[in-house]
Amino acid sequence: MSGYSSQALTQHPKTLRLQPVSHNPLNQAIKLCTDDMKRVNDCIHDNLQSDIAMIPAIGHYIINSGGKRMRPLLCLLIAKMFDYKGDRHIPLSVVVEFIHTASLLHDDVVDSSDFRRSNPSANAVWGNQASVLVGDYLFSRSFQMLVKDDDIGMLKLMADVTNALAEGEVLQLSRTFHLEMTEEECLEVIERKTAVLFAAAAEVGAHVSGQDEQTIKDMTEYGMCLGVAFQLMDDALDYLSDEEAAGKPVGHDLEEGKITLPLIHAMHQDPELQERVRIISERDENPYHDGDRAWVRDRVLQHGGTEYAMQKAKIYAKRASDLLPDVENKQIKQLLCDLANFSAKRLY
Repeated sequence: MSGYSSQALTQHPKTLRLQPVSHNPLNQAIKLCTDDMKRVNDCIHDNLQSDIAMIPAIGHYIINSGGKRMRPLLCLLIAKMFDYKGDRHIPLSVVVEFIHTASLLHDDVVDSSDFRRSNPSANAVWGNQASVLVGDYLFSRSFQMLVKDDDIGMLKLMADVTNALAEGEVLQLSRTFHLEMTEEECLEVIERKTAVLFAAAAEVGAHVSGQDEQTIKDMTEYGMCLGVAFQLMDDALDYLSDEEAAGKPVGHDLEEGKITLPLIHAMHQDPELQERVRIISERDENPYHDGDRAWVRDRVLQHGGTEYAMQKAKIYAKRASDLLPDVENKQIKQLLCDLANFSAKRLY
């Protein structure tokens, strides 16, 4: 259980508070890329300009809502590791961030979410129609930027990514309250819906810096593995964290019908838990009744569901680190290794 204090892990689930890790490579990466991140933020601002006031209002609202900017940061770090001196990685990293933001706008509508990162979601403020349409705008703006970049390889990459995201959304919807969900099916959803954008960000960084085909392939896989680790930890935190730290109610995934790895692992060992989840799944509205949320959480923790997901995250993080090439810039290579490990032990 690297990265967590033993005291935190022995507290009762209702009061569980994970203690922060002392080493945060994300902050180091942000500091190292300060100048490039400023250029990214300026590029975001420039490309959200529209005479339709609602577009920049909603776009800035969700982009500035407390996200970690890991995807563009990943692109910047990898380009820096390969000593890239050009400018293409700036707008291309913004493309990745716009596609990510558009998917969040659509996700919150599909999931009927009222909050994101402790703040009211865009659809809760402006309504579902506005959120969907501004999400569409961000997708279309991304492809305008790609046309300006004039690289058919990057255009194909982002076309494939947006298609995979759409497939991932439909796949997840089709598996709502799918009690027979297997670990393999769960990982498939994660790869299509989350990790594919991390992979794209990593591929952009390697591609613009002129790396060979094998190195680009390895860096793309690095991003995919990091993304899977990141999401597995997110799934664990849904049962481990508290509402203040998570920015959403604990146990929210099941409330939305998402059967994630911690729950899958626990249900395999506990028929009573599986039956309770079945009952929850058959309710039309407000699936959680009094005590359901805490009861399910206690059972998932009791059967080691979160520990299992976290161990899987560590495996993917290790796989990501092993894919990093031998380069002269040892500092950034180590930072990318640390970021992979951080993704599997983060607290937020």
